[in-house]
Amino acid sequence: MFPRLRAVLAALLVTVILVTTTGCSSATSAGKKEPTPTPIPPPPVPEKPTYTVKRGLVVDSMSFTGRISPALEKEVFFRESGRVKKVYVERDAQVEQGTLLAELENDDLVRQLAQAELEMEAAQLNLQNATDARDYAVEKAKISLEIKKLQLSQMQEQDPTLAADVAVAKVNLQKVEANLKRAQASYDRRAARPGVEASGEALNLEQVTMDYQIAKANYDKTVARTKPDKYGPEIQRQQIALAELELQQLGKDVDPQLTKAVERSKLSVERLKAQVENTRAMSPIAGKVTSVSAYEGRTTEAFRPVFIVADQSKLEITAEPLSSQLQKLSEGMAAVIMLSAYPGKELPAKIIKLPYPYGSGGSSSGSAGSTEEPVDKLTHIEFEPEDLKIEPGDLVKVIVTLQRKDDVLWLPPAAIRTFAGRKFVVVEEEGRQRRIDVTTGIESAERVEIVDGLQENQIVVGQ
Repeated sequence: MFPRLRAVLAALLVTVILVTTTGCSSATSAGKKEPTPTPIPPPPVPEKPTYTVKRGLVVDSMSFTGRISPALEKEVFFRESGRVKKVYVERDAQVEQGTLLAELENDDLVRQLAQAELEMEAAQLNLQNATDARDYAVEKAKISLEIKKLQLSQMQEQDPTLAADVAVAKVNLQKVEANLKRAQASYDRRAARPGVEASGEALNLEQVTMDYQIAKANYDKTVARTKPDKYGPEIQRQQIALAELELQQLGKDVDPQLTKAVERSKLSVERLKAQVENTRAMSPIAGKVTSVSAYEGRTTEAFRPVFIVADQSKLEITAEPLSSQLQKLSEGMAAVIMLSAYPGKELPAKIIKLPYPYGSGGSSSGSAGSTEEPVDKLTHIEFEPEDLKIEPGDLVKVIVTLQRKDDVLWLPPAAIRTFAGRKFVVVEEEGRQRRIDVTTGIESAERVEIVDGLQENQIVVGQ
């Protein structure tokens, strides 16, 4: 039993030692103090900027980028789709108005046009010949009518020489009658003697008797001429009426079929000419070819620009401001331009055209394929280049002064606060801050006009 007891005592001793050791460790740990951490100082509160209400000039302006462009520039296109047959100019070529720049394959159309022109010339010649023949007949009929009228007048008027002729014929008849009486008396005296038939008195009487008959016939004829013709004038009037009818008939237009033939041929020529013109690109202005996109053998679509021709004798500035900027601009407004090629150099300028609907630069109507001028979406600004060397394509900065006020109160934009549509500032007075509502006027990137709420030299705390 003794060994067994000794084993139990040994185990009990080990247990006591372990418990004692654990207790001491716990007491030692509980009695030891944790080290105190070093406190971190809070970050310094940044000092807010302050601004002083000042009096001076406030300018509201805007700026945008523009480009030097020719004042007159035209896009050239074909009015029909097709394959390019020939290009007659190169880029940078100088051309005159109406210069043929290029044309599509149109040989068949050209031949049809030539044939139509020949047919038109033939129709015009036929019409002209018929017109000339009618005009000749009309003039001839006019002359014939005038002659008939004169003849009628002659019939109706008494010839003043007829009375003298009658008087002369009567005197001649009276003279012959006197001679006849004398010859008869001589014959009668000789009749008592034989051989009177063969006597000279008989011969003289016979001769005087014939003279008397001639004189009497001449007198009767002359007297008859003085008597009016009963039917002659009326016949002549009918002749005149007939001549007038003929003249009226001749005065009508020539054969209408000839006129229609000419009109048909003209329409055919005009139609073919238009078709040929649609296959040709002609320069609408005199200037420089600045762009070429047409090449021989290449197919091109109708109304797609293939050339740009520019008149570079006068330059302008074109730009595309934002819609928010366009709303503040107006045609005729003054501006200043700064050229990238000449830093610091400013030139006066003026807005001459704004795009629709802000100005007169075209309208929103029109569609692809329209023959009308394309809608102008650019802002156009005129300027004088003076003696500077400026080329199309140079960039410029356009500055437009919208409003300008001198001797007004102003603050920088950073000094003004906005909340729920309310504008206010924080003013520092005697170490205290308070809010003050303000009314602003014109604004720029650097200055804001203070219309009401503040006084000059007040201190405003920024954000």
